[in-house]
Amino acid sequence: MRIVRIVRIARALATLCAAVLPWSGTAHADAKAAGYPERPIKLVVVYQSGGANDIVARILAERMSGTLGQPVMVVNKPGANGAIGAQSVASSPADGYTVLMGGMPLVVARAMYKNPAVDFERDLAPVGKAVNLNLVLVARKGFAADKFEQVVAMESKKPGSTSMAVTASTYEFYYARINKLARIDTLKVPYAGVPAAMNDLNGNRVDMLMDTLAAQKPFLDSGTTKPLAVFGRKRLAALPEVPTLTELGLKGFEDQPYVGMLVPRGTPNAVIARLNGALRQAVENPEIKAKLEAMGFSVETGTPEAFFQEMKSDSGKMVAIGAQAGIEKQ
Repeated sequence: MRIVRIVRIARALATLCAAVLPWSGTAHADAKAAGYPERPIKLVVVYQSGGANDIVARILAERMSGTLGQPVMVVNKPGANGAIGAQSVASSPADGYTVLMGGMPLVVARAMYKNPAVDFERDLAPVGKAVNLNLVLVARKGFAADKFEQVVAMESKKPGSTSMAVTASTYEFYYARINKLARIDTLKVPYAGVPAAMNDLNGNRVDMLMDTLAAQKPFLDSGTTKPLAVFGRKRLAALPEVPTLTELGLKGFEDQPYVGMLVPRGTPNAVIARLNGALRQAVENPEIKAKLEAMGFSVETGTPEAFFQEMKSDSGKMVAIGAQAGIEKQ
């Protein structure tokens, strides 16, 4: 009888521990989240400094630092089509102190790679969307074509007679799709970043470049580059005379690339909510919003769930588009 009583007591204690331990772990996580942030936060940008993602990150980081009461420091980790920076965040502790400035490269990865280094559903958790990037296809000043239709005509006469700079995985995907649907064979010239591509564009060593309106606006205003087409469902207010690729008969370019913030999977919801609140306050601030829009971005933010659903939906679209266009996964 005594042995039976001991066994029963042991079982009761085990049951009590099983009930208490998860609660204590949750309580500990909640306690840490309640004091968040207690030290500086790293905001990782997967491209070189000076690009669209970097510009947006630095504008938002400054405002979010004030809201959160801790410095938000931008760290550039370019390489491997954004995979190096994304992996560094995905493998970081899920505590909210390492944040990724990302979006379309993660979405496009599923359409381009059989086994993406980072899967946004598996490895990351969304914080929120920040802006739409508003892409434009531009050409160098002295290029023979002033319209995309003229590029198609040139390529029809002599395939490979024109060249296009490709600076990221998203653009790699768009490049392949443009060539496939327009039935052209432009020469692909890969670059580690937009600055190097712009140097060659200005030096007449490459003909065309896909880039954000924000990055291209100074060059377009000065006449250094000229617009051939824009991405999206409708024409851009800043370039009302420039047609969309959809208008030109190329389907699958209706959605604009975007950028937002993500954290490692497993980050406490309370921390994500705190970051989302700071992000939305920054983006919706009238001064910040006006600044971003004047630079060529379209401000659009929301909840973590809305950002996740948009990424998930667009990922499915990209995979389908890639298959239809005959783009083989690497």
